[in-house]
Amino acid sequence: MSTELVEKKTIGEVEHIVHASGLWDGTGPVEFSNDGDTWVEAWAPTVETGSDGEVISVEIAHPEFARVEVYRKDVRIPTKVTIRWAEQYPAASEEWSGKWDRSPMRHLGRTVRMVAFRQTFRDLLGDIRIEEEIDERDLPATAAASASDAAPAVRDWDAEIAAAETVEQIDQVEADARAARVFTPDAAGTARHRALRARRKAIVESAWALDHATAPTPEPVQTPAAADRPAPRDYLPPQNRADRRAARRKRGRR
Repeated sequence: MSTELVEKKTIGEVEHIVHASGLWDGTGPVEFSNDGDTWVEAWAPTVETGSDGEVISVEIAHPEFARVEVYRKDVRIPTKVTIRWAEQYPAASEEWSGKWDRSPMRHLGRTVRMVAFRQTFRDLLGDIRIEEEIDERDLPATAAASASDAAPAVRDWDAEIAAAETVEQIDQVEADARAARVFTPDAAGTARHRALRARRKAIVESAWALDHATAPTPEPVQTPAAADRPAPRDYLPPQNRADRRAARRKRGRR
């Protein structure tokens, strides 16, 4: 709920500002209507009476519409404003709603003048309102407290980052945090983002270490022993081989 302070004045104070500017060029009569087609300057409730003149019921207790024209000297076309009772009725204030119910023409009439003044002389009035223009900023503090109680709980981002145990969980926390814009461009936001990246790195490293610790150890490849292989004899000179063959022939002749 907004806590913005809005300047309020009476309709007389607003008219003084407008008239003193030297730019005001007149205000047309305020007119009222029950249907938006037929307009009158003097409005009265529509009532149903009996044969003896006794009031049986009040069919229309307040005007549905009000309109007015405001002229400004440096603007060729006047400002024409039409407002609805339902949009302006100060239901949030028991005090002002009671006044409107008792004097509907007076209060709806000066409200339409205020709206027209504000549109015509925005440079002079800004967002000034008259006292009976009630909105949520005028509600009592208890109403603001109730709205605060109904607000959703604030997430503990630091706790969620520390509690994440899988890559999917930490990635979801990061996505939610970015959507909530918690990584603000200050020391706190930067520290939170670093903590998230460090937690993700720790999760990834832990998963990698676990995968490699449980992997089967490959069996060693069996290779023939060196003693099982005949020693190469190619290092002997060719002449020595011929002598050996001759010696074997001699032994055979004996």
